[in-house]
Amino acid sequence: MKALRHPAFFRLILAYLVSQAGSKVHRVALLVLVYLLTENALWVSLTLGVQLLGTVVFSPLLSAWADTQDRKTLLVWSDLLRAPLVALIPLLGAKSLPFLLLLVFLIELLRDLHDPIQNAALPDLVPEEEVDEANGLVLLAERLSEVLFVGAAGALVALVGPAFAFYLDALTYLLSGAILLGLPPLRPKAKPALPFFARVKEGLGHLARHPAIRRAVGTLFMAAAFGSVETALGVVLALKWLGVGAAGFGAMEAAMALGAILGTLVVPWLTQRMPRERVFLYGLLTFGLLEASVGVFPVFFWVLVAFFLGGLTNIAFIVPARSILQLNTPQEMRGRIFAAFSAVMNGAVLTGTMLGGALEGQIGAPKVFLLAGAMVSLAALYTLLTGGIPAPKKAGA
Repeated sequence: MKALRHPAFFRLILAYLVSQAGSKVHRVALLVLVYLLTENALWVSLTLGVQLLGTVVFSPLLSAWADTQDRKTLLVWSDLLRAPLVALIPLLGAKSLPFLLLLVFLIELLRDLHDPIQNAALPDLVPEEEVDEANGLVLLAERLSEVLFVGAAGALVALVGPAFAFYLDALTYLLSGAILLGLPPLRPKAKPALPFFARVKEGLGHLARHPAIRRAVGTLFMAAAFGSVETALGVVLALKWLGVGAAGFGAMEAAMALGAILGTLVVPWLTQRMPRERVFLYGLLTFGLLEASVGVFPVFFWVLVAFFLGGLTNIAFIVPARSILQLNTPQEMRGRIFAAFSAVMNGAVLTGTMLGGALEGQIGAPKVFLLAGAMVSLAALYTLLTGGIPAPKKAGA
């Protein structure tokens, strides 16, 4: 893979893989710890809500400041500072639930600082023609972590308890930060001319005003508001409608993750032969059809096939979406754009998750999948039939 030949990008992807390994263990350990301490699902939901609050509310504010700083410095310190905060969870957070929520919130703020910066810096580390491949590799690292470490995390927490898992996560952040120290400086190319809140507004405004970004994000928001029902209803489908139990649900999740891994290899090949804007819309359209098919054919074998292909087509629209944002945004604004994008998408996912839970009791999970998939495909089809998404203009054009 050509993108890995660039030493700075190789460092970025290696650090991300290391930190993702710890993050998967951390997520399992955190939810287990909260439930063991409270024996109350409401506290689990509250913990997840605190994480979402950081992304939706504070990420755009943090990024307006981050876009004026050296991105290498922020990447390093956002990892190094997470290490002691994570280590404090078993030491102090387990003794005080309010303090635990505070630690969770602070860790999420640092993640909200780190992840948009990583996405913003990527086009500075590889040539433009390799941006899709580089985005695919970042997603490949994430999906590999899901396949390799989520199951291992559950076994680890069960074997040695949550505390050791948090210490392991803290160690991965220290290692990731050390790897990122080898990056070149990633300073903004232009000094900000606007005050802080004007920069926040400028970032959100670019998301709404730029034709390509507005159409891509608008389409993806509508799709995510319906398509994310799988987040809440996958387990309901497995247990209640397919009767395959927790093991069957695990197989469904693994099928989607394996499809996503294949997608990270296929999608860069596709974007070399077709405009990424069309790959984005075709991928979204096909994803919707596959999701709807789960409702039409709620049979375990077909669900596994549909989830596998859904994982592949999920990457087919996520990778081009990231590239569209990166290549249509000035270098000094990318952090704000990715933070705003993350906030918008998390809002859509929350909407879809709540909608799926509300509708399941009324019409059943299969019909919810059918309805949601149809709406995803209609969102992509509407954009296709109304002119698609414009390609970025070349410099000097």
